[in-house]
Amino acid sequence: MTDLEIQQNKEKFTAYCHQYIKRDGIDGLIAYLDKHTDFFTAPSSTKFHLNTPGGLCQHSLNVFETAMRINEHILAPKQDEGSCLFPEKLSEESIAIAALFHDLCKCGLYKQVEKWKKDEQNKWVSYIGYDVNDEFPFGHGEKSCYIINFYLKLTKEELLAIRWHMGMYDVGEGGSSGRYAFYSACDKSPLVILLQMADMSSSHWFEETTKM
Repeated sequence: MTDLEIQQNKEKFTAYCHQYIKRDGIDGLIAYLDKHTDFFTAPSSTKFHLNTPGGLCQHSLNVFETAMRINEHILAPKQDEGSCLFPEKLSEESIAIAALFHDLCKCGLYKQVEKWKKDEQNKWVSYIGYDVNDEFPFGHGEKSCYIINFYLKLTKEELLAIRWHMGMYDVGEGGSSGRYAFYSACDKSPLVILLQMADMSSSHWFEETTKM
């Protein structure tokens, strides 16, 4: 991703925040991300989807736009016709908060390091890759909630959606109590499943992996 593309994504992200989120503290959260984190320049992963500079912001934009489309074309129409188990519609503000900020736990997580591999001539060559350096191992969704709550007062639905946005990937490590909590969260609000769907769809359908 070029410097220009990173800057354009930063501007788009900020514009979405101001358009959809009117909650007290949003300007402080944006300023924190800009001045004190690598959110706009960090990768989304070390070796999977959008594992390049700027990938984290791009992924967040993708998840938000996908969530909005799923809500508009699938969830909301079913609610309108009365065939959805969740009759109360989601606010665009809640969708924006959950989607745009669900991966704040990745700020400062990936550190650039020199790595080595063999080229086509079987010679060792160096390249810049990423390693994980988690200075505050508080959990994935949990850490995102923790960071956001310094600036925005999250609803219970937003907390549950962000906490469980990894879905079954987190449940496998949590044992029976984790599975129970996950399934219970899914029954509390459609935002929980909506964010999971948007996250998985974006990372597996739209986001490339760069081979190092």
